[in-house]
Amino acid sequence: MVRDPVTCGMDSTVREAISVMESHDISSVVVVDRSTRKPVNILTHRDIISAIYHGMLDSTVGELITLLRKDSLITIGEEEPIIEAVRIFEEKSIEHLPVVNAEGHLTGIVTGTDILRGLPKFAFIDPLTGLENRRFLDYIGSRLSVQKTRGLYVLMIDIDDFKRINDTFGHLVGDRVLKSIADTILKSVRTYDNVIRFGGEEIVVILHRIKERSALEIAQRIRRAVESLRFEKHPELRVTVSIGIAPFKESLIETIKRADAAMYEAKRRGKNRVVLLR
Repeated sequence: MVRDPVTCGMDSTVREAISVMESHDISSVVVVDRSTRKPVNILTHRDIISAIYHGMLDSTVGELITLLRKDSLITIGEEEPIIEAVRIFEEKSIEHLPVVNAEGHLTGIVTGTDILRGLPKFAFIDPLTGLENRRFLDYIGSRLSVQKTRGLYVLMIDIDDFKRINDTFGHLVGDRVLKSIADTILKSVRTYDNVIRFGGEEIVVILHRIKERSALEIAQRIRRAVESLRFEKHPELRVTVSIGIAPFKESLIETIKRADAAMYEAKRRGKNRVVLLR
C-alpha cells in the first residue's frame, strides 16, 4: 500500500490533475473533499483521455466526474485483510482501491501489484527458476478477461531438445540450464512484463503496452541471448529456444494456445527461431 497518496480537489482543473499525475509518474489521483480529506472519487488515465476528447482540460475535476457519471467511490478499511481487497478487485474490476481509516479519512491507496506483494512469496513463485508460476498466470488471466486489453503480446518459449540435455548431462545440469535461461529472459524484457514458468521447459512471457515490431525485437533478443549462453563446467553444451508470438485476442488462454501453435511451427521450421501468428 502507498501511504499518503497524491490527491486533488473537486475544484481542481483537469489540467492541474494531469500535471500532478505527470510530476509524480502515477496512473491515478484520488479526488478528496479538501475540508475533510475524505475521498470522493478517483481520476485515472482513462478519465483523462475522456477529458481530452470532450475538450474539458480547463473544466473542474468535479465537472468531469459528473459528465462521466462515475459511480460512487469504492474504498477499503485499513484494518481489512488482504483477501478482502482481492475480492473487491475481482468483483468490481477496478485497478486502484483507496484505503480509509475508521473516520473515513484517506490514509493510502492499494493496487493489484500491492496485493501480489502482500501475499506469501511461494504462492506465485516457481521455486526452481524464481519466475512467476501457473497460479499467477490464472490470476492474470482473470484480470485480463474483464479489462480492455490493447498492445498485449504473448510469447511461448520452449527449450529445444531439452530431453537430450537431461539425458546427456543429467537433471541437475538441466535444472541449471533452465535457471540460466529464465534469468536471461528476465534480463531481456521490461520490468512490467510477466515471465511465467508454464510447465517443464516452457516459459510464457506477457508483453504489455507494446507494438508488434517491438514484440518481435524482444523475442529475437531472447533467442540470441540464449544462443550465446555458455556453461563453464560443460563448454560443449549449447542451448537454443523456439519462440511463438501471438497478439492478445478473446482471452489469455486462447492467446497462449495461439502462441503455442506458433512455437510448434518454429520447431517444425528447424528450431532456434521466432514465429508470429497473427
